[in-house]
Amino acid sequence: MSFGAPLFLFGLFALAIPIIIHLINFRRYKKIWFTNVRFLAEIKQERQKRSQLKQWLLLALRLLAVASLVFAFAQPYLPSSLPSDMQQQQGVSIFVDNSFSMDAIGSEGKLIETAKEKAREVISAYKPSDRFQLLTNDFEGGHQHLVSRDEFLKLLEEVHITPASRKISEVVSRQEDLLSASPELARNIFLISDFQKESSDFNNLAPDTATSYYLLPIPANKTGNLYIDTAFFESVVQQPNQLSHLHVRIRNAGPDRMEKIPVKLLLNNRQKALASASIDPGSQTELILPFTNEAGGIQSGYLELPDYPIVYDDRCFISYPLVTTVSVLCINEADENPYLNALFGGDSAFRFVNAGVNRLNYSSFASFSLIILNQLNHISSGLAQELNRFTLNGGTLMSILPQQIDQSDYSRFFSLTGMPAIGLADTSRLRVSQISLESQVYTDVFEPDASGRIELPNNADLPVVHFHYPLEITTGSTIEPLLILQNGDILLSRKSHEKGAIVLLTSPLELTSTSLPGHLLFVPTFYKIALLSQPRSDLYYFTGSNQPIEVPADSLSDEIVFRIVKDNSELEIIPELRFVDGHMLLYPHDQVKEAGLYSIYLGAKQISGIAFNFSRSESNLDYLTPDAIREILEQKEMHSFVLLQANQPSMAKEIREAERGKPLWKLFLLLALLFLASEIALIRFFPKL
Repeated sequence: MSFGAPLFLFGLFALAIPIIIHLINFRRYKKIWFTNVRFLAEIKQERQKRSQLKQWLLLALRLLAVASLVFAFAQPYLPSSLPSDMQQQQGVSIFVDNSFSMDAIGSEGKLIETAKEKAREVISAYKPSDRFQLLTNDFEGGHQHLVSRDEFLKLLEEVHITPASRKISEVVSRQEDLLSASPELARNIFLISDFQKESSDFNNLAPDTATSYYLLPIPANKTGNLYIDTAFFESVVQQPNQLSHLHVRIRNAGPDRMEKIPVKLLLNNRQKALASASIDPGSQTELILPFTNEAGGIQSGYLELPDYPIVYDDRCFISYPLVTTVSVLCINEADENPYLNALFGGDSAFRFVNAGVNRLNYSSFASFSLIILNQLNHISSGLAQELNRFTLNGGTLMSILPQQIDQSDYSRFFSLTGMPAIGLADTSRLRVSQISLESQVYTDVFEPDASGRIELPNNADLPVVHFHYPLEITTGSTIEPLLILQNGDILLSRKSHEKGAIVLLTSPLELTSTSLPGHLLFVPTFYKIALLSQPRSDLYYFTGSNQPIEVPADSLSDEIVFRIVKDNSELEIIPELRFVDGHMLLYPHDQVKEAGLYSIYLGAKQISGIAFNFSRSESNLDYLTPDAIREILEQKEMHSFVLLQANQPSMAKEIREAERGKPLWKLFLLLALLFLASEIALIRFFPKL
């Protein structure tokens, strides 16, 4: 306990006055003569004992009354653990959470309006001469400086719900940076939020011991939220007039089970699929929406489900292209491969180019999605480096091994790309015994049975191999076997390599080495490998992010000015343009703030479509309770943090008590009155004591 006016404690010397009065008895005695005083002596002795007890009680009450009165004038208080100096000019930074979750309803209405009202109460606890900062999830430039109280109130009126969402650690770091720029001010930080678990990363906080922190939770009424969490295609490539399967993951963040919720898909203003979902509370379900892509070009639309009151996450916008042409480069040692020419050369869905190994233009590699090494005997170090760069940037490389091979070249190349080493040639006659049906390469190649499973018959006629190179697979290898021979060797394999992939055929693509070129399995296998080589385009991006958007590199012209335009709107932004390893990348830099369908233009030409959705980080309505926050603060020993209560009638009073300490003068004044009243009651109601 500390005192605001400690000089008044000298008043405790006044305690000597009642002590002196009680020690010196000023009462006069009157003599009365009796014939026999024996009985009077007994009565006198009994009354003296009672009188002494009463006098001691009166002395104690008077001492306590005087002491309490002295303490009251000395202004006692319980000191605060905060470092704030109230004699110094105050710098006050107030974060008002305006994320989507603050659109929920609380006991006093919408949380965002309650938060704004609490911010007004907070600044009323400070002097007009103090300096204030308003901060929201938008991190607006106009909020990055200290203002007067009136200017703060004007800025507060302009705060509205935003799709942006920040971690608590990000917010506190921004507030600390601003306040530290004014060392002459005492630093105070306020966080007014619903404190969702997703964003409340208190473990990442490193509080400044010279700063006072105040947490003001604004609780929401318990409500449900059903939302579309994720959407993705089963196959990475979508083609015209082909069946596509769109997977939709739906989450129920509410306390009740949701029954038969309709989910519909609209593409190009036409409904393409409809399904319904029943979801238990706190769980998720995944729907598969099958539909047929009827036309080429850009496919844009959205998934939708009905839900209330939180509606921002009830739509999931998607946009994707239909693959009509796949660019394939075949690098030949000598002669062209007749089977590859027959498969890709006569199909308009492919742009198939043959090139000799000695006449390569490395700069053209970026314009192809699949490069085939057709039985090259040697791989130069320069070619190996370019092929490795090609796969790192998302391209697919297929290597068909020849009969005569330079082991040192291939060992160096396979080591560079992380492929397993190859052993000595095996001329045994072996049949393919196993196909990896779960691989993307063979998705939709085989018809499932009535139960939905795919099983090959025991007597299936599978390709035969007369010549192949066994692979030396090591523990921990991530290679994916596609075709496996009877002795366990791998005939065809696939391995991811950064953004791209490497496919390896361990036998020459000739009938003298294998029956694969003339087998029915040849066409779908190589066809799917070529389709899967297409660069994956995201179905959607998130607003407020800076995720790069890749556009076709052949869109280059003398004047490169790309525009991202919102469909059916005047909203238009110009993104940053970067050319990286043959890929054209656009960076929106947090300029897209509205969810919806957009188009990318180069000049007046539409290059592609793109969809933006709001982040789902605010969709899970799971909050930290005040007790949970208090427990975290105690565990982390964050003594400079104060947890305020939103339901207090006087927020300003609570803040002043937190900063200056809890005053106790009223308590001691009440005690003084209580002791005086007890003295009066003792004298009046117990006269014979």
